[in-house]
Parts: sequence; structure tokens; C-alpha cells
Amino acid sequence: MTHHTKLEIKPGQAVLLSFAVIAACLLSYEFFDAPAARFCASLDYKVKEIFGLITWLGLSTPWVVGALAGFIYFKFIKKKETPANAAAFLLAAVIFSGLANDLLKALIGRSRPGLLLSEGIYGFKPFTSQYYYSSFPSGHANTIASLCYGLFLVTGRFKFFLLGIALAVMASRVIVGAHFPSDILFGAYLGLVVTELLRSICHLRT
Repeated sequence: MTHHTKLEIKPGQAVLLSFAVIAACLLSYEFFDAPAARFCASLDYKVKEIFGLITWLGLSTPWVVGALAGFIYFKFIKKKETPANAAAFLLAAVIFSGLANDLLKALIGRSRPGLLLSEGIYGFKPFTSQYYYSSFPSGHANTIASLCYGLFLVTGRFKFFLLGIALAVMASRVIVGAHFPSDILFGAYLGLVVTELLRSICHLRT
């Protein structure tokens, strides 16, 4: 896994990017999230059905099982180190990104769009595990971002295809009414950050 894609980001750039993402989330919360939720609620049901299928790609369990199966197959049956390491990297990326995401969900406790539309509730209930207060960050966006970025890192190919898949899944979470735009933005960013940290730890050259 030695694909040269020139994705190195300096520490200073990473800090600025993090502040930019946080600022974008705050602005979205103030001005864009609620209108976006109301607009998506008015969309035709056929549109929601299509994106309801796309959104399944953001579930972590199938990817975790697939990566684990791939690791076992290549490590112990085919005995090929390169694909086994790639599968292990993808497995770790999805799992650790998801754990970080779930921790933030419980700490922040942001209400979901459904509560805004049905009861006018738009806010936070920290330190809770209730579904309707677990909107931020988006787990699906987190999973698909870490997976697609991880796939790009281990293959060095399919950049635009993987980006298209990730964006489609991220958009689907807003369209089906499960998340606000800021939820998917930060969820995806967290997935990228954790995956990039794992790349550095594993000395995966890109």
C-alpha cells in the first residue's frame, strides 16, 4: 500500500481546517439547518424513497463484517499480507471513527429534525442515549467518509467515484429527515480525521 496521492496536510493547516469546519457547523445551525429540514420534509415521497435506499450504504455493520471477513480470508486462508493489511486498516477506520462519533452523540445530545417538525424542538439534551437526541454528528456520514477515504488510501484510485458515493449518502441523511446539514458535515469530517490519524499511526504512505 504505497500509493502516492499527495494528501499530506501540515499541522497548522489541520488546525485551520478544523476551525473552518466548526465555524461552518455553527453557521449552519443558526441559519441553514432548520430551513433545510423543513424543505426536505416537503419533498416528493418518490425522492425520499430513492435516497432511503442510498442511505443504507452508510450503515457501519455490513462494512465492519465485510472488512473483518476480508482480513480473515487474506490473512489466514490466502496468506497475502497486503490485502490483509488493507482490510485491517479499513476495519479499524470504520470502528474507531464510529466510536468517536457515538461518544460525541451522547455528550452533545442534539435533537433530530423529527422533533423540530413535530414539536418545534430545536436544541440539545446533553449526556443522553435517546435516539431523538442523537443527531450530531451523523453516524452514517461518519461511516461512509471513513470507508471511502480509507478505500482511496489503500487503492490510490477511484477518487471521484468514492467521493460521489460519500456525498450521495451524506445528502440522503438530510433528505430522509434523519439529520441536519451540520450533522453530516461534522460526522464526515470526524471520519476523515480519525482515518487520517490511523494512516499516520500505521505509516500508510499515500
